[in-house]
Amino acid sequence: MKSQLVRSAWTILAILALAGCQAGATPTPTPSAETEPVVPILSATGQVVPETRANLSLPTGGIVEAISFEEGEAVKKGQTILQLSGREQLEALVASAGLEALAAQLALDEVIEQAGVVRAQVQSDLAYAREDLRAAQYKWSVQQEGNRANSDTIRTARARVTLAEDEVDRAKRDYDRAPGRSDDPAKAAALAEWMAAKKAYDAAVRALNWYTGKPTEIQQGMLDADVALAEAKVAAAELAWQDVQDGPDPDTLAQAEARLASAQANLRAAEKALADAELTAPFDGVLAAINVRPNEWILPGQVVVVLADLTSFEVETTDLNEIDAARVDEGALANVTFDALPDVQVEARVVSVAPKAAEGSGVNYTVILSLTEIPPRLRWGMTAFVDILVGEPSVAEGG
Repeated sequence: MKSQLVRSAWTILAILALAGCQAGATPTPTPSAETEPVVPILSATGQVVPETRANLSLPTGGIVEAISFEEGEAVKKGQTILQLSGREQLEALVASAGLEALAAQLALDEVIEQAGVVRAQVQSDLAYAREDLRAAQYKWSVQQEGNRANSDTIRTARARVTLAEDEVDRAKRDYDRAPGRSDDPAKAAALAEWMAAKKAYDAAVRALNWYTGKPTEIQQGMLDADVALAEAKVAAAELAWQDVQDGPDPDTLAQAEARLASAQANLRAAEKALADAELTAPFDGVLAAINVRPNEWILPGQVVVVLADLTSFEVETTDLNEIDAARVDEGALANVTFDALPDVQVEARVVSVAPKAAEGSGVNYTVILSLTEIPPRLRWGMTAFVDILVGEPSVAEGG
């Protein structure tokens, strides 16, 4: 319905313009009982642009090594348009970073896979440490005064001292009674028996003294140190066991994970540097402009290629003032004609109204209109004339 009203409005405007051009003609009102709809229309000038277009650049600077296409050629999404020099070094960096990432992943896998073996070893170490502590504590205990022997053992030791002392006295008497000189066999045998008795006596006395004695200050210090060292080993083994009893050691695992994360980050950086050394098409389109040549130096962010999809166009207004822009709604119908195509008229619909005034002289807002059809001879940059329906039609008497 709105489309028909718009066409009627444009027809009325055309008739009025034709009538006004007739020299000397005096308009004569024609009474009519019928009424004609008055459709409010805003007119603006615009230009034809592709719906999809882009000014392409590279994030890094360098020397252009090769351009794969010529201006005006069509490219597919992902195809390489141009490359910078130095790709061999970048590819080597990618390969090196990939190798390190693989090695880091293998190391992490090994940490996880060996967790069971490490767990068993740590558990064994803890058991040995506890046994060493038990032995050190036992040794410390039995060396203390009063703990070295029971009363029966002490009585037995004293009895052995008494017997050994009697044996020494008897052997001494036998030696004194033996005739001859000291080198006489009988005298020598008595001497040997006497000395053996004295040795047995000394051993009995030492045993008794040990059973009834206590450690010296140096010995006690050594015993205390042995116990302290054994306790420290048990504490360390218990901490190690806490770390691995539920899986890999957290520190070892964290180190392996950090190495892998670093390697992967380096790989991504190397891959990005390699990707930044070439320009690929982000969508299917035509190379509308190539602004560089091989062996030229380009700067980061410099526009080197203009790519556009020339199968679908839209119109952007260039002179719609702020008063008129305030009356335009998204979705409004419009009629578009073209300076270069006088016999072509296309319906359109408002897609968007710019939220900010365009740069340039005056306060103008850009309105984008989507064409319902694309004329065969339409080109990027052609001048367009737009009539936009800005409100519901009102009814006025014909006159």
